[in-house]
Amino acid sequence: MISRKPIFQKPADDILYPVRNKNGEIETLVNPNIDTALTTDTDSKTNVVYNRYHHLPLETQRQRLPVFQYRNHILYLLEKYQTLILIGETGCGKSTQVPQYVYEVGHKVCVTQPRVTACVSLACRVAEERGATLGEDVGYAAAMTSCRTPDTGIVFMTEGVLLREMFASPLLMQYTCIVLDEVHERSQMTDVLMGLLKKIAKKRKNLKIVVSSATMDAEFLKDFFNLGDKNGHTDTSVIMSMQGRTHPIDVFYVEEPVADYVKATVDTVIKIHENQPFGDILAFLTSQEEILAALDTIQIYAEENNEKNKYRKSFSSGIQAANLSVLPMYGSLPLYRQIKVFQMGDKNVRKVILATNIAETSVTIPGIVYVIDCGFHKLPYFDPVLGVECMSVCPVSRHNATQRAGRAGRVARGMCYRLYTEAEYEKLPESVPPEMSRSDLSSLLLQLKALGIHNLLRFTFPTPPPAKSLLSGLETLYALDAIDKAGNLTEAVGNKMAELPLRPMCAKMLCNSGEFGCVDEVLSIVAMLQVEGVFVRQVAGKDKMTARVVRRNNFEVVEGDLIMYLNVFESYSKVKNTQRDEKLQRKACKDWCQKMFINYRVMEKACEIRKSLEKLIKENFKIENKEFEGLDLGTAKSRRVMKCVVSGLFPQAASLSVEGSYRGIRGAKLHISPDSCLFHVQQPTWVVFASVQSTGDKVFMREMMTIEKEWLLEIAPHFYTHL
Repeated sequence: MISRKPIFQKPADDILYPVRNKNGEIETLVNPNIDTALTTDTDSKTNVVYNRYHHLPLETQRQRLPVFQYRNHILYLLEKYQTLILIGETGCGKSTQVPQYVYEVGHKVCVTQPRVTACVSLACRVAEERGATLGEDVGYAAAMTSCRTPDTGIVFMTEGVLLREMFASPLLMQYTCIVLDEVHERSQMTDVLMGLLKKIAKKRKNLKIVVSSATMDAEFLKDFFNLGDKNGHTDTSVIMSMQGRTHPIDVFYVEEPVADYVKATVDTVIKIHENQPFGDILAFLTSQEEILAALDTIQIYAEENNEKNKYRKSFSSGIQAANLSVLPMYGSLPLYRQIKVFQMGDKNVRKVILATNIAETSVTIPGIVYVIDCGFHKLPYFDPVLGVECMSVCPVSRHNATQRAGRAGRVARGMCYRLYTEAEYEKLPESVPPEMSRSDLSSLLLQLKALGIHNLLRFTFPTPPPAKSLLSGLETLYALDAIDKAGNLTEAVGNKMAELPLRPMCAKMLCNSGEFGCVDEVLSIVAMLQVEGVFVRQVAGKDKMTARVVRRNNFEVVEGDLIMYLNVFESYSKVKNTQRDEKLQRKACKDWCQKMFINYRVMEKACEIRKSLEKLIKENFKIENKEFEGLDLGTAKSRRVMKCVVSGLFPQAASLSVEGSYRGIRGAKLHISPDSCLFHVQQPTWVVFASVQSTGDKVFMREMMTIEKEWLLEIAPHFYTHL
């Protein structure tokens, strides 16, 4: 811990930041050629959309959006060029308006989104703006749910759905314009789609592509999609930036490195509040835990400050005294609390917003004058040697630092306080590696194989992944019997796995379920693995203990979380099937969920997913339960279900070590998650797990199940030679 407040110095010359040019005009801060951090933890993403013009008529709202003034420019460039790289900050209207502009001139439009909720909410909004019924002119297709017809003009879909449409129509002949949205996130699917669309664009010269991003290396994208000659005489791609006007920003660095950036953030907030003119403060931290720790400290100061302000008009520095309002902002925060950061504060009340990198690109918060940059963010990475994906806190890139500073110059001259030295800033990497370079590629490689792309090393990835990750992904697919020694999809299993919109391990479980005589049970388990937050967490006081007891008495079993999820689903299905009337059925389910502290919406989603998977498994693949002799219930059936789960999750097995922690089969040090039902019982010797979660320096196993060591040798002898 540091015992004194950080001392800041102003950098000598930082040409990244705006100055007045020779015409006396202020140059914009945000350069289109910048990257952004990509993280997959829930606190770095949000689906909140704040509309400050919600009280106006819809047509007026559309005209107030920054993108409206660029409508004719967008259509002109799209007419002249095949690919348009559209750079615009969050909230400018590009996601809702650009598809409509293109549709209005006769195109049939497909818009991709990285998340399901964004897909559905955008489709609803655009349908509302057009005065159309959802599913007719405007529709969506996402996560096994669809609301569209063959004649729908604007279709919002997740990237995975578009990839699957390529199975049936490799050249996507059903669309004349593809809009790739939120490209700055650089997810696996985004990179693959860019590579595939580049191939399609070479074949279909009349296909128009719009690549839309909040902050992305525009020149890199332009060069990637440019199919003209190298001299640039016949460019097929063009960049258009819709960056708004920004004010100058003064950047300050600490003179010496800080020992604790959370405490330094708190000190800097207090220093700004007492010494700088009125304006809201945005502080970047890495996680929910850090935000809540800083929130507690600043809240104590705010209460004292607000009380003293009743008897004073100014601080000792001469600055007018103002009250403080401290607000957190992270992805797992309830929606109504996220909205608070966008709302206007009371008169003479300075807002202090403590946020993860969600405020870097995902949302634009108005009124920010001061930014505090801790210099770190959370980044997931897959270690092919250990075989698990971990979340680590690591330094930001220079592009991230620039983007964070840019949040300060929206309404007035801003200030950015960086809690690291100028020398450290110069050492930061230019940009963060995309997800493709630091994640498990097995699912992605399976999709590419199914599309007929066999030479994966020659595929035109925007950023080629490391060879180790490619090899690890292929090894996993080979172990699951999805590909043969030649690298081709196997007829019996590989083709079926590729058709299932699931991770390869879950797909393998379903493909094997017929042999073990447990198709229905495995369908339920897999459906429950596709949803998050089955049990209600926002429980306080006596209800917290009641929820714990209810879960333990009704659902928890010594076999682990996966069998517990099966119990939850079967119990919910029984309640649902007791009523035939739809209204009575919904009421009965909601009452049961409330009584059992279970999330009703999550269970309904799991039922939808199971229904879609059941149709594929039973009708398309014709997988049926194998008959077994004798009574088929109790322990025998349970063991077969567990063995079927092991047939898919065997690469993710772990054994109890002498230290008390677990060791993965490749040496990763793992722990049981506190949310697991195995956390409060005697530690089993062997387990399999469906996912991991990183907190601090520990990696926790989630969705676990106990197993017997012999099962691994029996089910996967090719993977386990000896144990």
